[in-house]
Amino acid sequence: MRRKIFFTLSLIWVILVGYLVWANGLASPDKKAFRWDEWIWFGFVPAIAPYLFYLIWKPEYIKNFLDKKK
Repeated sequence: MRRKIFFTLSLIWVILVGYLVWANGLASPDKKAFRWDEWIWFGFVPAIAPYLFYLIWKPEYIKNFLDKKK
């Protein structure tokens, strides 16, 4: 249950930041385009970073996950 909540929050974060980057691109007087670099650095990286840290500090989770698949 906790996993679903965290994945949902991450997905909401990525979508929200994507919308804000898109709206900011429309409001820009220079170039009316989606700024992928802003979305990656402010949306995607912060949403993925906690999972990467968890995988680094909890390696037994990966072992248990792989053992369940066999």
